[in-house]
Formats: sequence, structure tokens, C-alpha cells
Amino acid sequence: MDDEVKMMLHAILEEIGGVEERANKRFDTIEKHFDTIENELESLHHEVNACKLERDSIGLLIKKIDQLEKRIEELERKSA
Repeated sequence: MDDEVKMMLHAILEEIGGVEERANKRFDTIEKHFDTIENELESLHHEVNACKLERDSIGLLIKKIDQLEKRIEELERKSA
């Protein structure tokens, strides 16, 4: 009976080892997937920041154009 218990225990331990190995492989796959998502998220973060900077620059350019148009209008009135 002692040998039979040892064999069952050995079989159970082997099965647990197999389950652990499959779980570790799955965790590795998930970790790689999360790394990919994290890299893409970082890239998107940089793109969003670039878009915000572009938007701010465009806003400043529009203000400058408005100021220049007003100056031109004033100069045209003065010279007329």
C-alpha cells in the first residue's frame, strides 16, 4: 500500500507540475501581450502630446495672423 500511495502522490505531483508549467506559459503570453499594449499606449501618449503642441502652435499662429491683419487694416486706413 505504501508503494501505491507513493505512486499516486508522484502522479499528483506530476499533474500539478504540468498545470504549473501551462499556467506559467499562459502568464508569459499575457505578460508579452501587456508589454505590447504598454508600448502602444506610450506611443499614443507621445502622439497625443504632439497633437496638443500642434494645436497650441496653430492657436498662436491664428492669433498672430489676426494681429497682423488688424495692423494692416490700421495702416491702410492711415494711408488712405
